[in-house]
Amino acid sequence: MKFQKFAGVMAAVAFMTFAAVDRAVAQSATYSLNSTAVSAFSPGPYGSVTLTQSFSDVLVSVALRSDLNFVNTGSHSIFSFNLGGVSSASDITGITFANGLGGSFNVASGTSNPPFGTFSYAINCSSDCAHGGSGGGYVDPLNFKVKNATVSEFGQLSTGSGTAAYFAADVINLKGNTGAIGATVSAVPEPDTYAMLLAGLGLIGFTARRRWLSK
Repeated sequence: MKFQKFAGVMAAVAFMTFAAVDRAVAQSATYSLNSTAVSAFSPGPYGSVTLTQSFSDVLVSVALRSDLNFVNTGSHSIFSFNLGGVSSASDITGITFANGLGGSFNVASGTSNPPFGTFSYAINCSSDCAHGGSGGGYVDPLNFKVKNATVSEFGQLSTGSGTAAYFAADVINLKGNTGAIGATVSAVPEPDTYAMLLAGLGLIGFTARRRWLSK
């Protein structure tokens, strides 16, 4: 009987712990920009995309490897992503880069970013754009905000022809080679999520042992 009670306590606390972890994951997530068809970029990863929930908004920050900058060339977009829910292009605001280059930016819907297929939204430059060359592109991080969204709404793969990805970016390296990089793997929990998991597991053992010994 004691063992059954002990097992019941373990199961209940475990459920609460992993429910808490699920909520933490929903508040922040990081995707690795791990894929490209440009051999000149050498092996990845090439950067990361971090999503952070801020009340009803999601803050997006895209960091690149030190030898890469953002550009807007040919049929590629500076940055492409997928988003479900009811968000619209007008909800995507505050587009900035670290080097503060001039230029105007717009957000388009349903655009492709070869070879990573078609995405819900894409950030493009509309005037005074950096296409590489002597300009060198836009220095990371790229930051922007999506209003009326949740982190979980970004977890969708691109569609159409090409390699399915959660995100894609147009970049240039120090030698002037340009092309797209993409995130083809799902999000990983932030470090604070792992800390919460460990704390929860410790609570499982402590609480269950205390109740079991008191019977």
